[in-house]
Amino acid sequence: MARPDLSDRLRGGLLGVALGEALGLPWAGVAPRRISRARLLDDVGPTGAVTSAVLDAALSGAAAGGGLPAALVLGWREPDALARRAAALHLGFAPVLVADLAAWSLAGEPLYHLVADHADDWPPPFHGVAADDRAIVDALLAILHRHDDPSEGMRAAVRLGGGATAQLTAIVGGILGCRRPSALDRVPWGARVALPDDAAFDAAVAALLFV
Repeated sequence: MARPDLSDRLRGGLLGVALGEALGLPWAGVAPRRISRARLLDDVGPTGAVTSAVLDAALSGAAAGGGLPAALVLGWREPDALARRAAALHLGFAPVLVADLAAWSLAGEPLYHLVADHADDWPPPFHGVAADDRAIVDALLAILHRHDDPSEGMRAAVRLGGGATAQLTAIVGGILGCRRPSALDRVPWGARVALPDDAAFDAAVAALLFV
């Protein structure tokens, strides 16, 4: 099987963000006990602020100043670990880790092994994911420890519930979609998402490739 090139991986990451946010938005703020597996895909529709922030960060190059979505872009943009961490360090631990995960996914590295040594520190937050960076990263690492398929990872993120559902699911989609872009063809809700047009993705990929 041919390995995806960087442009395929970057497009997969951007598309994964959009697919994840569209899946998570209808469930934002909902307690996990109220989220039904059978109805998970019922209200999939448009993307939102996270997808816009990621595309804007890719185009502008201002990836170090916009929270976790921009940290995702920083990881795709900057392959050098020291430079990447220096750019994100002033924002805190969570953006540094998200940037590293994005860079590792772009390199096609198996993320399970990178988080396994610390998996006991990141149990799934069964009472919902709060809308703060630490809670999102805790949930992200718990999901990446258990899931490598983008569809499974994004659905698992939604089922955690809480205020950060859309952002968490978008980041999961971005990381796993970048690592396994061809798997996004099998996302069951993909055809129902009102995606940004192809030109927006093309411009963002080009900006990330030619920095």
